[in-house]
Amino acid sequence: MKAKKIEAYTLMEIAIAMLLAAICMSICYTAYQMIGDYFHAFQKKNATAEEVLTLRRTMEKDVAKGCYLIRTVDGIHITGDSLSITYQFADTAILRKVENLRTDSFHVTPVDTRFRFEEREVQEMDTVDHISFMLKMEKQQTIPITIGKFYSAHDLLK
Repeated sequence: MKAKKIEAYTLMEIAIAMLLAAICMSICYTAYQMIGDYFHAFQKKNATAEEVLTLRRTMEKDVAKGCYLIRTVDGIHITGDSLSITYQFADTAILRKVENLRTDSFHVTPVDTRFRFEEREVQEMDTVDHISFMLKMEKQQTIPITIGKFYSAHDLLK
């Protein structure tokens, strides 16, 4: 009786196939990690940009609605007919306090904050028509923010 030969892969061929599969898997895993790290950095940058835009829009809306901007020890107080909002410029955040409602926190770092009225620096409890500050970001980047308020002569003489 003749022995039947079984066709199969040799041990060497299987080892080489496993080695090639391991190399392919390590390349795919490394690429996946790189894309994941890039995505997290992109997401963090977008969150910071959204925070800055939200702060700017909110401040501009509040300043437009308010009748007077008054300088306080650590920020500004916006008053109006039924409006009382305080912006406090802390070391690591800007806090927006709406009287009897809530406090919003903007997690940005304000630097070089200036409050002016008719191009001169104002003191505490004085009227403000121009707010400017820089927001310090990562890698020593800064974003300038400038907000102005136009008063009528009628408002200033009250």
